[in-house]
Amino acid sequence: MPVMTTVLPISRLTNRMQGVINARVLKMWEAVDMRNGNVWAMNFVLLDKEGGAIQGIMPINYYRRMQRDFVEGNVSEIGRFSVEHVKKNGYLTVDHAFTLSFSGQTYVTPVSSNLRDIPTCYFVFKSLEDIGTKITEETQPIDVIGFVSDFTQIEDKMVRGTRARMQVVSIRNERGHTVQLTLWSDFIDVLDIIGVHEKSNGEPVILACSSVLVKQYMGTFGLKAYAASRFYTDHKIREVKDFFERFNCNDTVNAKTPTEIDIIDCSPRVVRIKKEGPSIISLADLALLPLDNFSSSQYTCIVDIVGVNNPFDWYYEGCPKCNTKLKETFCSPCKGRKPDPSICYRLLLEVSDDTGTAEFNAVGRTSEGIVGQAASVVKGGMNMDSNELPDPLIKMIGKKFKITVSGKLQVLYKNHRTYKILHTELVSVKEKLSLLPIHDDFGDNTVIIEDDCNEGR
Repeated sequence: MPVMTTVLPISRLTNRMQGVINARVLKMWEAVDMRNGNVWAMNFVLLDKEGGAIQGIMPINYYRRMQRDFVEGNVSEIGRFSVEHVKKNGYLTVDHAFTLSFSGQTYVTPVSSNLRDIPTCYFVFKSLEDIGTKITEETQPIDVIGFVSDFTQIEDKMVRGTRARMQVVSIRNERGHTVQLTLWSDFIDVLDIIGVHEKSNGEPVILACSSVLVKQYMGTFGLKAYAASRFYTDHKIREVKDFFERFNCNDTVNAKTPTEIDIIDCSPRVVRIKKEGPSIISLADLALLPLDNFSSSQYTCIVDIVGVNNPFDWYYEGCPKCNTKLKETFCSPCKGRKPDPSICYRLLLEVSDDTGTAEFNAVGRTSEGIVGQAASVVKGGMNMDSNELPDPLIKMIGKKFKITVSGKLQVLYKNHRTYKILHTELVSVKEKLSLLPIHDDFGDNTVIIEDDCNEGR
């Protein structure tokens, strides 16, 4: 085989200028014949050290011949390919005027380690505000980045007579604009946002999405994943790290404090919150406060427990060392298998006071202060054939507690807020809810949160 010595950057590839390229296989995905479900070709994206990217395609029989060397993530020398003008922009994942095609003459050779400096990601980020306004084409993949403001539980759906899993992840940018990303089936496992959130240790989860599609449903624009989509949350990736630092998501520079809460509700009222210590407020006022990933605030409510919202999954099998939920006995943070898991509480409690209701989330030992027994003891004494709550959980219903919750954003379950419990204290039934006074003489220990929607908007 003659050696081709002209190594070109991908950005210079045209149908008149060709040669050898040294590139990373950034990603690959199958081209499927929708009439019969057969895979007829492989799509791919190549990326070189200058950051140039080009999309390509090869027949499936050519791919099978070179699949040992042509692997997603690998860096190779590639020659004897053809380059063509982009015929249509539909499903084009990179910014290049040409596409690349493999033939029977194309060769792929792994390169030496001195070319391992080729990037591992490629993004051309679009603004979330442009989705549904400037960006409406549903066949044009885009890249977006933001932090995960909430995500739903995984739900089972029937799609064309087939059962499928669905999950919605909300992505918010630095200007507060939010777009929902819908994931189906395998993409839920690929992203594993629940696992990522559990390992985040309370830090904001930054999500960079490569090649997601715009979709419109009942007049609302959102995003969906397809075969070319890839997701990145690792702070070792420059774009993820830059977003995290640029918008002060590390809670160290200009992070929001309890005295800097911006009210976003437009109801005609003023909420006053003490600067020092957890504030005792009603559930109605708690619902007015904007939860976010920056907040270090704590709020205390005196509430009655009126129910358990997850009666069939109130416990989980956790790591004996860190209490993280195990996946088939494997603990991700500890990076090992735990054959003897601990039984841990995960209670979604419905609570109420004179002003409203809310859902509080109690996990691990925090729950033991409410129930009065360890989860392993409660599970060991329950009738596994019964659909009723165990007696210790039933007995806590109707009791009054002083509960301190976090002002940090928690996951939304079924489109409503849930608040993480930090501390609990059983109180007397006679103890009344102590609300902060509303008056015109404000001391230095209060902060006024005005929700006048006509100013500063």
